Amino acid sequence: MTDQNDIEILAEQIRLRTENFFGVHGLCCSEAIMYVINKGLSGGLDDETVLKIGNGFCGGMGGGEGTCGALTGAVSVMGLFLSPHCKKGLSKKKARLATKELQDRFKEKLASISCNDLTQEFLNQRKARVKNCQKITGIGAEISATIILKNRPDLIDQADRIFLAKNDSKLKALAGKFCSLLS
Repeated sequence: MTDQNDIEILAEQIRLRTENFFGVHGLCCSEAIMYVINKGLSGGLDDETVLKIGNGFCGGMGGGEGTCGALTGAVSVMGLFLSPHCKKGLSKKKARLATKELQDRFKEKLASISCNDLTQEFLNQRKARVKNCQKITGIGAEISATIILKNRPDLIDQADRIFLAKNDSKLKALAGKFCSLLS
């Protein structure tokens, strides 16, 4: 039997790693959530594919400031693990209820699911807006990871704890980008 404490600890690790990825690697909210949860829970998608899929949700879907990208990225990655179309997935009804739970908890915690609402007070303050979005991204990652792990406790034992425990620096991220340009 899985201990609720195990889920909370792993979900917090995912939140911290997602916030780190958002801040250091220059990813947007949806990209950071999808990247970290896919990699951290062994979702099976390659890094490039995850980033391609997550990109369109940035800034409230393409910068339109609609539904927050942290929420849409979290919904997408939940489908990777909970969809009835995947191994050990949930029934359609249970998967939809899990997604509804994510949206409800996100809205309860942040008072809105709209990118515009969540960033309005930081309209002309780029650094403050980025910090705000980094926090929201962490919250979205933690909520979705908690729901995923609650429904798929088998993922706890296969989590990549080494990846999740890392805390990248901006210098390391820049060096990585430079090396990939050279290849």
